Amino acid sequence: MRSIVQDARYAVRQLRKSPGFTMAAVLTLALGIGSSSAIFCLMDGLWMHPMHIPHSGRIVRVFSTTAQDQEGLFSYLEYQAIAQRATAFQGQNAGLAVIGGRGSLMPRPDGTSQVLLTNVVSSNFFSVLGVRPLLGRVFTAQDSAMLRTHPGAVLGFDAWKKYFNGDPNIVGKQIPLRRGKDQINQVEIWGVLPESFRDIDPASDRDLWVTTEDWAAFGRRDELASPESRWFNLIGRLAPGATVAQANDQLASIAGALTLADPANNHDRGARAVSDFNYRMSQAGATGKVLLAIVGGVLLLAIVNVAHLLLARALTRAPEVALRLSLGARRWDVARQLLVENFLLAVVSLAAGLALAAGLAAAMPRLLIEQPAMLESYGSGMHFTLDARVFAFAATLALVTVLLLAFVPLSQVGRSELLPVMQANAARRTAGRVPLMRRAAVWLQIGISFALLVSTGALVRSFLNTRTQDIGLTRDQALLLWTQEPDAPMRDAVIANLRALPGVEDVSYAIRSPLMPSEGGIAVKALFPSHPELRNPVDIKFNAVSPEYLTVTGTRILRGRGFATTDSQAGVPVVIINQFMAEKYWPGQNPIGQTVRMLGSSGDATSAFDAHVVGVTENAPIMSIGEIPEPYLYVPWPQYQAHLGNMGEIAFILRTRQNAMSMAQDARQVLIHANPLLDPMLVTSLPELIRYSAGNYQMMAELVSALGLIGLALTVVGLYGFLAFRVTQRWREIGIRMALGATREGTAWLIVRDTAGMAAIGLAVGILLSIAAARVETAALFGVRPIDAFSFACALTILSLAVMMAALLPARRAAGIDPMKALRTE
Repeated sequence: MRSIVQDARYAVRQLRKSPGFTMAAVLTLALGIGSSSAIFCLMDGLWMHPMHIPHSGRIVRVFSTTAQDQEGLFSYLEYQAIAQRATAFQGQNAGLAVIGGRGSLMPRPDGTSQVLLTNVVSSNFFSVLGVRPLLGRVFTAQDSAMLRTHPGAVLGFDAWKKYFNGDPNIVGKQIPLRRGKDQINQVEIWGVLPESFRDIDPASDRDLWVTTEDWAAFGRRDELASPESRWFNLIGRLAPGATVAQANDQLASIAGALTLADPANNHDRGARAVSDFNYRMSQAGATGKVLLAIVGGVLLLAIVNVAHLLLARALTRAPEVALRLSLGARRWDVARQLLVENFLLAVVSLAAGLALAAGLAAAMPRLLIEQPAMLESYGSGMHFTLDARVFAFAATLALVTVLLLAFVPLSQVGRSELLPVMQANAARRTAGRVPLMRRAAVWLQIGISFALLVSTGALVRSFLNTRTQDIGLTRDQALLLWTQEPDAPMRDAVIANLRALPGVEDVSYAIRSPLMPSEGGIAVKALFPSHPELRNPVDIKFNAVSPEYLTVTGTRILRGRGFATTDSQAGVPVVIINQFMAEKYWPGQNPIGQTVRMLGSSGDATSAFDAHVVGVTENAPIMSIGEIPEPYLYVPWPQYQAHLGNMGEIAFILRTRQNAMSMAQDARQVLIHANPLLDPMLVTSLPELIRYSAGNYQMMAELVSALGLIGLALTVVGLYGFLAFRVTQRWREIGIRMALGATREGTAWLIVRDTAGMAAIGLAVGILLSIAAARVETAALFGVRPIDAFSFACALTILSLAVMMAALLPARRAAGIDPMKALRTE
């Protein structure tokens, strides 16, 4: 132990004697560790961080599966069947719970209502997860009977602070929740959740938690009793000794039994379980893989740079090390002392890197995650903090760095010939061919930097495409107000008053607007008489719209016609389909006049009706930009009410001549003036929703651009350091060349030529890395290929200029060597 302390003291003295080397090494490693840790902090906050619950490794997610969707939702009836039969979730400290997202309205004194984002859960939910309240208590399975007659609720931490001023005596008090337009339920507050538990997903937050028994008492029993009403997620804790594989075997058997019991409703529908950790990792998708790959490249560049510094320092200190060995020092003692120096560098770099990561983490919410105006009620903004997980990640990077750099001191003390090294100017007597390891490090630097630049170009262009390409929606100003549906006369009066607002060009309405936050949209079961081989109904997402809707949202009709006022309840049922649906079900045919048989409000054959296709629209995004296209149809609003029921919600969409959000308050007052119950639950604009939907592309472009610049800077600095030291090594050789008649221009060209040769090999490495990266990046791009001539040309131009800048000063230094002075020093 004493020898380690002595080595540490000696290492500190040596590092203080070389402040330039120490500062360069620490800053380089701090950039690599800090940027990597900040990206890990972002990914951990968005996707990977486990819930703050006991033994989270035993938590699994259960999904309904179809050919189109491997992460589908369940009905409450399906949950009950699975919970009763799946023994993998039964036993002590185990269980299967259900959770579904809904909204509640809490009346204000002025007659308007505050939207509370609500999770409807089974009464055993908190027991299964092991969540303990901050105040009061949470639901348990034993409370089920009481909750049917005495509804209770649990508040989320932020809602308790925001709407109830953090009242410490809130437990036991009653809050009103509106049901429909006329009825108000009084609900008792049972408890408040801790700040550490906001929802089952890291980026989400919920205001209110109620049970399925509460939901039935609120008059929503139909949403629980219908096998068609699939809006629940299943989450469970495995029984002791049970595995995910066993759970999947049981789920497959249960899904088969449900299909046999109700083939029309459950045809080709299965179920699968996945560990909560694997689910979170899958949510990162291509974005996470690209970020990790680029972060790894930047970190590797930093390590290679420091390796260059250490190799140069090793040559400078070679006489010292050789002298100590010749005087009897053991090679292991010398190696240990040099390893301690590396370890101290890593520790200091770790501290500096964590400080950098903390600053970047604090800035990330402002730079990357900006919610649309007046969308804040749909969850709080993300906050990224450096916790033990981020520290452990950074410490692991520092340890890996130490291990990778250990070859330098080990190779330094492994030399067998000491006398040549002990001679003066040893560093300048090694002007022979550059060792393969050092040349390979330079090739790798240039290759990684080139691949980073290609990826940066592709991702930046991808983001720009989300702002400029035709996506099937207008980019003009359009205001969205989502509220409860009024009766027809009041709706028509509201529309007339909205049209009368200065700056409003047109008004439409629908169940939902494009890109509106929701649980995946709404679907109807449909059959196709022209395809008798499709015997079972398929789920087709749809929207009920007014005749003006497609014009206001900017979705073009490619064939046929739009809706008209004559498409009424008494008229012949009609639909408009998107291009993807036309190509899927009627490829090479004219879809106009084809029939879509839809199952009505009861969901069975008794309510089926035939609708004729009268138009085909271009494909437009439903939930997000860049989503995989799927069949979609539009139904006239009157026929939706006549055949498909009524959801009780409506979205007014106003096309405006000025900034849409500048009219938000005036439009909101129109609705409130008609009826305070129409106070919008959501007010935003279509351009804001488009921008928010493309947020992932923006995040990738910004992060990768920053990392690409860091990588380019590290490459330039590292290449400059290598070339500068190489000139120092070749000092005598260059002096002899110039003494024998070499010109200064020729000497400079010698350095430039050698640099160009290494750059060419590095570019070849970079092309291979870019091809490998393209397979990962494809899913993260919008409207651009990962490898194309433009990205390659830009990357080649930028890197060529950077390499020339790195070679310029060493070449000038070589050209400025005085041959007489160089020979005298030898």
